[in-house]
Amino acid sequence: MQEKTLELIKKFEQDYEINVSVTEALTYWIVYARIQKSPADGTHHLHHGRKYVSGPNEDGNVLVLRDPFVSDVYSAETWGKMESVDDFVEKALARIIEDKNAADKGQEEGCGTSCG
Repeated sequence: MQEKTLELIKKFEQDYEINVSVTEALTYWIVYARIQKSPADGTHHLHHGRKYVSGPNEDGNVLVLRDPFVSDVYSAETWGKMESVDDFVEKALARIIEDKNAADKGQEEGCGTSCG
């Protein structure tokens, strides 16, 4: 992973208060995000996880796991051409913001036709 991608992750975490970890292996890439839920009155801050899994030979196909430690629900998506883990991280960060905004508005996405 390039230094600029590491800096992008660090800035993203500071700007959005979302913890992000990246795993880069020979055959797969994983981005895991802990997204803070909007706190209800009188509750502490809760988080939900999102895991995005792809790889160098996946032709842009990505598995999106919603709260992987609670449920095995996932969807399969195509994010377009990704030649490196750096490309994957950039697209995952954009998707994390979309997921966070949907959750904040109570519009948690369904799993469409691709759920497992």
